Order: sequence, then C-alpha cells, then structure tokens
Amino acid sequence: MKKILCALLACMLCASVSIGFSGCGCSNNSSQEPGYRVTATEPDLTNDEFGFFILNKDEVMVTKYTGSGKDIKIPESYENYKVTVIGRSLFNGNDISSVEIPDTVKEIQDYAFSSNRNLKSVKLPKNLESIGTNAFFNCPSLESIELPATLKEISVYAFSAAGFKSVTIPESKTLTKLDRFVFYQCQELTDVYLPATITSIADDTFDDCPNKITIHAPKSSYAANYAKTHNFEFKEVK
Repeated sequence: MKKILCALLACMLCASVSIGFSGCGCSNNSSQEPGYRVTATEPDLTNDEFGFFILNKDEVMVTKYTGSGKDIKIPESYENYKVTVIGRSLFNGNDISSVEIPDTVKEIQDYAFSSNRNLKSVKLPKNLESIGTNAFFNCPSLESIELPATLKEISVYAFSAAGFKSVTIPESKTLTKLDRFVFYQCQELTDVYLPATITSIADDTFDDCPNKITIHAPKSSYAANYAKTHNFEFKEVK
C-alpha cells in the first residue's frame, strides 16, 4: 500500500511541476541526434486537440491534449513533422476510454496514460521501443494489451495496478528483462506468458498481485526456473 501511495504522490507531483527547456524542444546542444530525451514546457505547435513540441527538423513529441473526446487517435504527423514521442504525463488523470497510437511513435514517456480508470483499449505502435515509468499506472479497466516485439524497455511500475487478467511478453531480441514492479498490484492478473528470450526478471516484478499467477514458458527457459524459485504455478509451452 505504501508503494502505491508513493507512486500516486509522484504522479501528482509530476503533473504539477514543469521542468525543462523553454521554447523549441531541441536541446541547446546542436549535435544531438533524433530520439534524445527532453522535458517539454509549452508546445511549439498546436491544433484543435494537441500541442506538439519540436524535437528536431523531422520529429515532434505530443505534449498536450486540449480536446474533449474520450476515444483518442493520435496523429502520425503534423505540419510535415513525424510524431515519434508521447510526452510525459500527456493524459495523466484524464477520463479517456481508448487510445490509438500511430506506428511512427517509438517512445511513450513516464506517466503518459496513468490514472485513467476508464481506459479500456490501447493500440500500441508496431515500432514502439520504450514504455516509461508508470506509463499505464492505475488503469484498472485496461484488461489486456498487445506488446510489440520491437520493445527494448518496459520501465518500473509501467503497468502497476492495471486491470490485466493475462499478459503476453513477445519473443524479442531487444527485450530480455522485466524490471521491478512492472506488474505490481495487478488485482486481476492470473496468467503470464513469457518467451525463452526473457533472461532476467526482478524479484518484485509481480509483487502484491493477490491471485495465484501461472507462468507459461518453455520448459528449460529462465522464466520456467523463475516460476519454480518464486512459488508461481508453471505450465510448459513449446
């Protein structure tokens, strides 16, 4: 309980404090390459629904939502810029029901969709590489999600307190570990499908999940051994 209260307080603090660069989203280091992290302040570009922060000459990050709809479709481009990043806390605490993210997006930053208690449907991009800390924290209506094989990182608390009943980690050359508290306090979680390509799982990845969890994995995999040493049920998959 203390951990989830801490996460909630951090989420509130994140929404109320703005730290970062002013004006254009580009770093003052002109040698930076696309894909580097920035913390946005005010958008450089806006339309009727979104604010966009310029990352470089080709890419923007979505940093603000000003629409009123509950079913969100994020555009893949705006004014000749490609949308590649979903910004920090973009929909934090909003009352949205579904979101469709275009395949141009490679990064979802911290708290992007956290505390959306009615969020039921999420379509992740096929080229997604990173899901940030607490990105889908406290989304109890989110019962399932399809994770792409392009993922490189799922950060701590990314899906904590989500409504998943089962979760499947895709076989991937780039995603080989599950970080701490990724599925912490998932109240409905009972089945986890893990490929042989997962070679590291934190001891507390599934902490405080009340149901008995069955791990489905290849017989001689790291996940199979993890299930046995952490008192999970185990079912072999081929």
